[in-house]
Amino acid sequence: MMRIFLILALALIGAGNTAAADIEANDIIRSLAPITYLPEHGGKPRRAIDLEVRFESGSARLTPDAQRLLDTLATALQDGRLASSRFEVAGHTDASGSRAYNQSLSEKRAGAVVTYLTSRHGVDRKRLSPVGKGEDALKDPLNPTGRANRRVEIVNLTPVQPAAQLPTSQPAKKANDILMGR
Repeated sequence: MMRIFLILALALIGAGNTAAADIEANDIIRSLAPITYLPEHGGKPRRAIDLEVRFESGSARLTPDAQRLLDTLATALQDGRLASSRFEVAGHTDASGSRAYNQSLSEKRAGAVVTYLTSRHGVDRKRLSPVGKGEDALKDPLNPTGRANRRVEIVNLTPVQPAAQLPTSQPAKKANDILMGR
């Protein structure tokens, strides 16, 4: 259910007629908030969201739409459900241009996002870790120069609590119970 919601939220962000600022802080919080992880499902639990943060062409200068989106992100990061979490701010590019140029540009863009969040909104710098991914993690590898690849990914670095570590007075919840909010 959460995965479907995240996919729908990301589809809305990427839709041509939908402004990036239409995403709400609660959408971001639901994608990044800590959850209880059930080890029997395997895999590494990860809480992340791709945001369509727009920059001026070939630069790390934020557009007005990007600033509005980052204002919403700042509201989410300062919410009590995320206040104690640390985040990776990963800049991504498409594959146009040289690999070295794309790597440098993605690092500058991740840094610009962190600078905006800390200077404009007072988000604690120690909670944000900027990293440039360049063109190495394309969202749409079949369209390497596509717009979907140009994004900023926010990843919650705070470890997820396995269900086995819940207090023994409560039985471990089953996946369907968690998804249904029980």
